Amino acid sequence: MFDYNDRDMGSFSSFNLSKTMVSALEKQGYKNPSKVQERVIPKVLSGSSLVCQSETGTGKTHAYLVPIIERIDLTLNRLQAIIITPSRELAKQVYDFAVPFQSHYQKLKVKLITSDKDRTRSTDGLSIAPHIVIGTPGRLKDILSDEYGLNLRGVRFLVLDEADMLAEMGYYEDIDAIYEKLPEKLQAMAFSATLNQGLRDTLSKYIKSDFLYQGEREKTPEGVHHHLIDVKHVGIEESLLRFLNIRNPYLALIFASKKEDVKKAYDYLKSNGIDDVLYFSGDLDARERKQAIRLIKSNKYRYVCCSDLLSRGIDIDDVSDVISLDLPNDLSYYFHRAGRTARFGKSGDSWVFYNADYVKKAKTLLEQGVKFDYFILKSSSIVEDPVGLAPKKKLTAKKAFSEEERIEVKKAKALTRSKTVKPGHKKKTKQAVEKVKRKYRKKAIKDSIRKHAYRGEAPKTK
Repeated sequence: MFDYNDRDMGSFSSFNLSKTMVSALEKQGYKNPSKVQERVIPKVLSGSSLVCQSETGTGKTHAYLVPIIERIDLTLNRLQAIIITPSRELAKQVYDFAVPFQSHYQKLKVKLITSDKDRTRSTDGLSIAPHIVIGTPGRLKDILSDEYGLNLRGVRFLVLDEADMLAEMGYYEDIDAIYEKLPEKLQAMAFSATLNQGLRDTLSKYIKSDFLYQGEREKTPEGVHHHLIDVKHVGIEESLLRFLNIRNPYLALIFASKKEDVKKAYDYLKSNGIDDVLYFSGDLDARERKQAIRLIKSNKYRYVCCSDLLSRGIDIDDVSDVISLDLPNDLSYYFHRAGRTARFGKSGDSWVFYNADYVKKAKTLLEQGVKFDYFILKSSSIVEDPVGLAPKKKLTAKKAFSEEERIEVKKAKALTRSKTVKPGHKKKTKQAVEKVKRKYRKKAIKDSIRKHAYRGEAPKTK
């Protein structure tokens, strides 16, 4: 397996965890805690309620699962922890993280409750109360009611995972209904990729926070390399096809903001002979989405055309490239997209297709600290763009030559002129003039770079 990062940290045993827990973590491949785990696990073990802001892929799930499992009283057959996530996929992912602990804590019971159509399946096994339930707000609201005989008086832990996404999807009314049934003495925790003042105000209703952890300033893992690629006047779908043929990614997630644009990209690739591409968006029903996640994680497809539903929280190993066919209106989603690669200490590339329509958004990302480099998509290659977001104006014959340049062109012609007509003299003259033109075009580009560098619009010269 992997460590979350290679920084010099203490082991999990330094948290005074039980030998059973340390052994369980080691057998799952977790040796050293991540930074967020190092800060949060001791606080949860001590009984603190908290709000944690940290990007996905930093180890947030184990930051709350490990201490909750450690503190659950397994001698009591009653519900003690509720973990709420905004989507089925995220709930299933948390559940998959929790299940391996059951082989080490044999009395531990974990139940997944999501908004699947099969209501009976969700309520199966509730005759004996699970210690932990994990699910989506709507289904949890239905299940955690008196008709199923679940005693909520013993609940000690409440976790709101991806709290910002819960807010975006309007789930706090359902969370209110759940919260009202819970005991007053409750250790509540919220974990979120972003944390604005509005969300803080919302969370204050549930969490009398003893501790606030805010992660590193970087909005994406350090291993992500950000690229802006100018697709000029080529259509987005054709640009994508060219890019994939040239780049040949190992595993690429291809994002678009609108579901119809995701479908157009998918259909275009399929119609042009690319078979190992998968479609993923909210248009799929629960069964189809579940199957799609399984296929993605089992590396059955190299390319996934997806909506921003896949940009939040889902762990997919070995994503080499993230491709944004557009920039979302809410630019925080760019960071979520880019964060799908370079996970757990690996490296990866985030490519943003842009043209004149997206220059303003790209500049905003630059102002927010994203360090882009610049490329131009050609018909059969991807080449560095020395100008970047600076205006690209063609040097016309009229504008190309100053008086100094005209003199040099005349000199070049004079030096290649011969009194007698010799074979190839026209070619030599043309080459000499082109040499002069290239010299001044390079000079014009350098001047443009210097002019726009102070605004972050052009890359550093190498």
